[in-house]
Amino acid sequence: MIKKNTKINKRGFTLMELLIVIGVLAILATSATLVLNPAELLKQARDSTRISDLSTLNNALSLYVTNVSSPDMDGSAGAAGTCAVNCFTHISGTAANCGGRNVGASTSTPSRTVDNVGWIPVTFTDIPGGAPLSNVPVDPTNSTSYFYSYACDDTNETYELDTVFESVKYLTTNDYDGKDGGNAAAVYEVGSDPGLDI
Repeated sequence: MIKKNTKINKRGFTLMELLIVIGVLAILATSATLVLNPAELLKQARDSTRISDLSTLNNALSLYVTNVSSPDMDGSAGAAGTCAVNCFTHISGTAANCGGRNVGASTSTPSRTVDNVGWIPVTFTDIPGGAPLSNVPVDPTNSTSYFYSYACDDTNETYELDTVFESVKYLTTNDYDGKDGGNAAAVYEVGSDPGLDI
């Protein structure tokens, strides 16, 4: 009779070793989340989109003013004009951030067209060669706290585009809204109006 080796070779981790590894992984995951701060990174991404969108709109409006004879900055087509009293936004309920102006042409479902029907009442399709935009951009959050606004001076053919940032990086660290040349320290302003004080 042949005697078999009945000793079983056990391989694996003990319960204590598993608990230690799980604890270390939990600490690493928590510290990585605290360091990376995904909520702040998402805010920074939206703020970066805001800067890019306003730059695109600024370039399109500049092209419109320089290439269209008798540009109509407010869609009034030579009538009394609404530039002087209105701030145009793409969402209703935003009057508090329009510098005391009435909110004109705002809606909760904004039109993004470039043919004087969009939330910016400019006929971009009048530009020789066609509109430089396929759609008028809107804020990535699109709320009463975070939105784009447009104000203009039809007589001087100047304009201002505004938005508000939400991330610490753009608000305080780099202070983009305080260094834009505008008159409102907490608002990011771009445009052709001297002093950006429309």
